[in-house]
Amino acid sequence: MNKRRIIWIELLRIFACIGVIGIHVASQHFHDMPVNTSVWAVSNFYHGINRYAVACFVMISGGLYLDRKRTWNLKKLWTHSILPIAVAYIFWQVFYALYRSLTDEGLKFGSVAFFKRFLVMISDPYFHLWYLPMLIGLLIITPMLWEIVNSKNGKQWEEYMILLYLIFKILPYTVKVFPIPCKEHVMNVLNTVQPQMVTGFIGYYIAGHYLYQYGVSKKLEKLIYILGIVSISMGILFCYIRSQQKGTDIQDFYENYTLAAFFWGISVFLFFKNYVSKIKWNDKQEKRICFVGSCTFGIFLIHVLVRSLLHKAGIDSMMISNTFIAIPIVIALIFTLSFGAVVIIKKIPVLKKWIV
Repeated sequence: MNKRRIIWIELLRIFACIGVIGIHVASQHFHDMPVNTSVWAVSNFYHGINRYAVACFVMISGGLYLDRKRTWNLKKLWTHSILPIAVAYIFWQVFYALYRSLTDEGLKFGSVAFFKRFLVMISDPYFHLWYLPMLIGLLIITPMLWEIVNSKNGKQWEEYMILLYLIFKILPYTVKVFPIPCKEHVMNVLNTVQPQMVTGFIGYYIAGHYLYQYGVSKKLEKLIYILGIVSISMGILFCYIRSQQKGTDIQDFYENYTLAAFFWGISVFLFFKNYVSKIKWNDKQEKRICFVGSCTFGIFLIHVLVRSLLHKAGIDSMMISNTFIAIPIVIALIFTLSFGAVVIIKKIPVLKKWIV
């Protein structure tokens, strides 16, 4: 694993982190604005265009954790990889439950109602924290996957598993959102085999390793770029059209398990691997990139708090009349403030190890 590959991965990690923030900034008024307004249309655009983020995060993990140069020790896996994520999840889940309870004007601190509400909020992952239990699930089965993908016929096994993922997960989810004849019966056929548990993202995980390890031919790469751009564009357009027809916000056509998100995420991953990786950086620049990349986990965890505080201060996607400009400004502001907060937290030894 050479230095340049690490740099492009760190840059992709930063870009994916910005994408997650972009989704959450675009969603601020996605559900409370009339769908026939320009504000909603712009929010829909940014909501869709950033859908590469989760796919790329999972593919980065797959590319690194399944790398054949790794050796797996179960004790090290649980203590060094899984435990820190679990502790961070518990900490931030409790933190956000407490924050939401304290900021709920209808609840009196210390009351029975406050305590009950707090317990309810702890029991269900906050809207962005679902990623951590999912990642823990993938890490739990990583040693088994590693043995498969790095076996003698590992490449063929990966191609087989990615194909299965497309057939049994991505295709049914995509078909489900279209109004087709006899839809219920078609879905019953497609869902005859129902992969559950962590298999929901396992295809992205394996695809990340496959693209990282083997890549694709130039011809297939161009096709993937075309499919990525066309599919995400059509996904955004279909969401807009369907929302106008239904009179309510719809985002089904570009969610994580759609063909749009799948090909768009893979397109971004391939672009960073094949083109961004060729950019030359000096030692100082590489050091800075790696440091920012190391902060993305913490930025991901804390950015929702920063978004909430800015919103209370009147800074959100509607702070100016031009939403198309406002959203990138808020994204940059949230990323910068979250990064600053993580840098400060990283100076505190115990917190540095366990919550960012």
